[in-house]
Amino acid sequence: MQTNRLILFLLLPLVLLYSCQNDNRKAAVKKGLAVPENKELSISYDTLLKAFKTLQKDPLLKNASIGYMIVDITSKDPVIVAEYHAKQPMIPASTLKIFVTGAALEFFGKQIIPEVTITNQMSVNWRSSKLLRRIGGKVYNSATTAAGAKAIMEFWTAKGVETDGMNFYDGNGLSRNNAISPKQLVDALYAMRTSPFFQTFYESLPLAGMTGTLRKAMKGSAAEGRIRAKTGTIASVKSFAGYVHTVTGRNLIFSLIVNDFDGRVKVVKKKLEGALICMAAI
Repeated sequence: MQTNRLILFLLLPLVLLYSCQNDNRKAAVKKGLAVPENKELSISYDTLLKAFKTLQKDPLLKNASIGYMIVDITSKDPVIVAEYHAKQPMIPASTLKIFVTGAALEFFGKQIIPEVTITNQMSVNWRSSKLLRRIGGKVYNSATTAAGAKAIMEFWTAKGVETDGMNFYDGNGLSRNNAISPKQLVDALYAMRTSPFFQTFYESLPLAGMTGTLRKAMKGSAAEGRIRAKTGTIASVKSFAGYVHTVTGRNLIFSLIVNDFDGRVKVVKKKLEGALICMAAI
């Protein structure tokens, strides 16, 4: 009997240690951290990383500049899942409208909702430019692109977005003089989550396979109905930025920009959408 008690006494610390380690592991997984012991989490991220690595090495994009950032916001603390040239200013095309429409909602409130919705859903360039100038008129009493751009920079800086290297040459994304990094897009999308108009902003973004500029994109895939994103397209530029609710219930924010590619836009678009589908499928 004494021998048995001695064995239990010696084993007790080991049992407690295992229990604590197991609890800590569960807590880490709950926070969205990539814990090696959790094979499901590791495999999910590996699949996503592989898809984007494959995109980087695609022969069609060998002369292109690629930048992306993906952040898991499922838990309280955001976790960077993947990034590549994320801080490099790039030509954003119409994903630039995220900065205009997000700011417009807070400057003008409910009255601007219809304008923001049609601007983001259908990527209407003249409407976005008008919104930019209207912001300039409200903040600086000067309804010009320059005044609007200055007001928007200050707005997003106050939201905690690092605007160094960002350039607003116009309010719609058509100019190749515009410059925004993938990280700045992700940071703006993350900051919008605390806006009183977040739900309106979120719903104004096209829904994959269902609405707006994404209504025909990724139909019948894991991305259908799971990705809300602003699209961008001009000559040799393709971009996406938005939110994802994945198959396994994770919530992601992402941006993906490709500049100076040689292939046809339609073909490049399909390549990028393939990576987005993998992202939605995790």
